[in-house]
Amino acid sequence: MLDLFRRNLFAYNIFLLIYCIILRMSWFFFDHPFDTDHAGILSSFLYGVIGKDHWSLKVLSIALILYQAFQVNRLVSLNRLTRENTLFPGLFYILLVSLTGEFIPLLPVLLANTFVIILLMDVFKQTRNIELPMNMFNVGLWAGISSLFYTPYLIYLGLGMFGVLYLRTYKWLDTLRAILGFVVPYFLLCTILFLNGQLHTFIPVHFGDVFALLDLRRVLTWQNYTVLAFYGMIILMAVITSGTYNSGLNIHVRKKINVLFITMMGGLILIALVANTGIDSLIFLALPLGVFMAAMFLELEKQFAEIIHFLLFITALSFQYVL
Repeated sequence: MLDLFRRNLFAYNIFLLIYCIILRMSWFFFDHPFDTDHAGILSSFLYGVIGKDHWSLKVLSIALILYQAFQVNRLVSLNRLTRENTLFPGLFYILLVSLTGEFIPLLPVLLANTFVIILLMDVFKQTRNIELPMNMFNVGLWAGISSLFYTPYLIYLGLGMFGVLYLRTYKWLDTLRAILGFVVPYFLLCTILFLNGQLHTFIPVHFGDVFALLDLRRVLTWQNYTVLAFYGMIILMAVITSGTYNSGLNIHVRKKINVLFITMMGGLILIALVANTGIDSLIFLALPLGVFMAAMFLELEKQFAEIIHFLLFITALSFQYVL
């Protein structure tokens, strides 16, 4: 199956579409209730307009995850983050956000991930020395929009600025530009709420009870522990084998890969700090881990990689349809 995704050609994206549909179709057949804790005001508006279980939201979830996978592949391809230009990064991103039935609904964090991917695009542009002020403004802008879909993603304002600081010489004006970009969507939204007489609801609805240390939503099931163990294993392997897929890459690419490690560490910190957190918080890590899994699988022998991927694919379907 993996051989279908080893070449990053436009026509081959049809296989990515089929893969995404297969892994995320279970929402059409089974009830996957989901919590909207810390849903930003834009996510709440979307659920209010469409509903949380309407067929159009289910179609939107597949389309959005597919778009994110395309953008992950584009991010990796433009910045040459892996040795070969394949569809693996988007493929493993889809797999990671579809490993269990609790990931299948269109969660607020999945909506917010769209803008985190775009944010990283602008962070990585900082090495090209073109339009730096505008790109820095965009880093703040995308962080602001992502947090309007999922409030804890406020952290990406700091992660974005830290990533830029790591990639190039940083000036105090860069912080000002990023903060200005972050404020713009909040200012526009507050203006709309003010004109509709709803501004007083913004702070309690959007910022209420967001952070708490190691505050679990409920007791984890054995499936949750399995998914947790898998994510932990991938993190450990990514750290241990980082030297293997870093070797031979130029300094700019290595720095960008390190920014992904910074993003991963930020996600781990966020998991520990988000109030009423659940297994769905692992989605914080799906973007960097999708890229790391792609790099690791490219280093494996094809037959061995096929077997491991097939087992993961079957496990994801089992957790949704059988177990």
